[in-house]
Amino acid sequence: MVWRTFEICKGPKQGECGKFEVANSQNMSDVVFFLDFPRDCPATMAKIVVSTTNNNVTKKLWNYVLNKPCEHFVLGPVLIDSFNLTKNCKINKGRYNVHLDFEAKAKIFLGTSFFYGTYTFTTTSYNKVNNFFCVKTVLEIKKH
Repeated sequence: MVWRTFEICKGPKQGECGKFEVANSQNMSDVVFFLDFPRDCPATMAKIVVSTTNNNVTKKLWNYVLNKPCEHFVLGPVLIDSFNLTKNCKINKGRYNVHLDFEAKAKIFLGTSFFYGTYTFTTTSYNKVNNFFCVKTVLEIKKH
């Protein structure tokens, strides 16, 4: 896996739960996020959009919407463990430095056999009023 881009994006809601920044994305086995939330923030929705680009043509592969993201078999443990969410999928107000191993998380999500090519993953989590986070990654999967 070759990570082409990794960046914060704009979520679907107008407001934000608080400050959400990438402090380090040089090493995909230790991506560091800085969060500063002035109030509690529930994460009641999530959306993952996957597209592929081939010959400068982008094609959406799937659009995955989750009404209860903390109950999802892959995204749930990532949200709960990484962002220290409560049982009802809420991050308490405060400042956090979150370290995520995106190499390992990608392998868990994609499995060990996959299609080769360039893929864009846009992952958002939000509630009825505010965005929790939005991250866009472009990943190239190729044979060694």
